[in-house]
Amino acid sequence: MMQDFSRDSNMATCLMSSPVRMTLLGLVSALLLAACASTPAQVPPPRSVVIFSGERIQADRDRMTEVDRWLRMQQEELSRLPELLIRTQSTTTPNYPWADFRIEGDTAVIYLQQIARDAEAPFRTYAHLHYLAERDELEEPWVSEENAGATGLQRELAILDRVADIWLLGRSVYDTQAFGPLDEILYAREAGFLREFTLVAQGSRYQEERAAHFEANPEREEEFVAWLERVFERSEPGYMGSPLTVEEEEEDPDDGDPGRR
Repeated sequence: MMQDFSRDSNMATCLMSSPVRMTLLGLVSALLLAACASTPAQVPPPRSVVIFSGERIQADRDRMTEVDRWLRMQQEELSRLPELLIRTQSTTTPNYPWADFRIEGDTAVIYLQQIARDAEAPFRTYAHLHYLAERDELEEPWVSEENAGATGLQRELAILDRVADIWLLGRSVYDTQAFGPLDEILYAREAGFLREFTLVAQGSRYQEERAAHFEANPEREEEFVAWLERVFERSEPGYMGSPLTVEEEEEDPDDGDPGRR
């Protein structure tokens, strides 16, 4: 039986990007929730993900179907968390999900380049999982049983593993646009360098862990740099330390409306 891929394309709009400004909030929110509630038995066949260097990733369809279902569950959970507001600040520069990320009470603040709205779902997932972690609720099904209850670096790696899953889903199934910071996280995870990438890209946050890891595994630093040079044609992660230029936001009377979370 032929699968309705046009329906799946509509799902992608729901899951992989959400507008910062919405009009007719009640009607639009109801339509989006209704559309995203239905789950396809299997996602369309994933395409290869290729970046400028020619490095290619081929996603597994069954795995992407599992990630798709997990993402829908997460979106549903967010809609049931009236106390959590994820506030997106627009920037003019690309950045990693952790750049200036913070949780203030029940508000998580993320920064995302204005032209990279396809990346919003992975960024929001990063915020959501950190919020759960602060409440000691980061457990299955949000992360694997092995990583449930993890702290520090291990927690960050577990969250970034999920972020990479969602970005691979978007890039391979839903044809989202490339976004350098998330491409780096995804490719590092696929190549087995997520720990090294995180330790270097978040060096100021994990100074002791970075020193201990590379002292115990000196060959890994050399291998990681060689991999970066081959895949991304640079010797270090490409978006470290760049100051965020935040765009001015207009006042929005509906800023607290749950339909905009």
